[in-house]
Amino acid sequence: MISLAHCLARRGKKVLIVDLDAQGSVGVSLGVEAEYGIYDLLIDNRPLSDCLIEARPNLSCLLADQSLAACETLLVAQPRREEMLKRRLSGLSEIFADLDVVFIDCSPSLSILSQNALVYADELLIPISMDYLSMVGANHVFDNLAMIEEYFEKKLEIGGIIPTFFDKRVNISKEVLSALQDRYGSLVLSPVRIDTKLKQASSARKTIFEFNEKSRGSLDYLQICEELFP
Repeated sequence: MISLAHCLARRGKKVLIVDLDAQGSVGVSLGVEAEYGIYDLLIDNRPLSDCLIEARPNLSCLLADQSLAACETLLVAQPRREEMLKRRLSGLSEIFADLDVVFIDCSPSLSILSQNALVYADELLIPISMDYLSMVGANHVFDNLAMIEEYFEKKLEIGGIIPTFFDKRVNISKEVLSALQDRYGSLVLSPVRIDTKLKQASSARKTIFEFNEKSRGSLDYLQICEELFP
């Protein structure tokens, strides 16, 4: 997701990443910190402008950290708790006159935070690593979508399924990719091949395009970016 966001930002698009993961992987991977983040926005009603940080040219972030883990408990008692993120982000147009894309990074489980992401989003990107359990998990995501559509009367589109950690030398990779293509057809995007440079880039607090623009990971995410945003 970070790679896709930076790919678009490099093409001149205005992009925002919202991190709804308590591990705070977005800030860690990009090497940026913020005084205020998503917890302050959702729970303390901190002004949105205070919580945003520019991580790269054209790429802004709303960061998370371990404090986000308490959000689930604190949001339970809130009215319209599943719409909290939507309400808090309603002022984005006043801050960004030309924002093109908002990416939300969240877990596949149907937690309150994930429900907030689904209620806010228009499209869903589903990364699936090339193993059987991940494919089963993807089916649960589709089940959750049906519940969201029924409960909130909102239709969510599937923007694409991104096969990750693809290794053509391993049979299970080819089998899972083939099964996904058989079941979901054109929703399945080009696979992201396994590439140690992707992990090295995160360790270096860089995106794959900054770390090694000619790597397999860089080329694969560039291809996905072209498929999603031609």
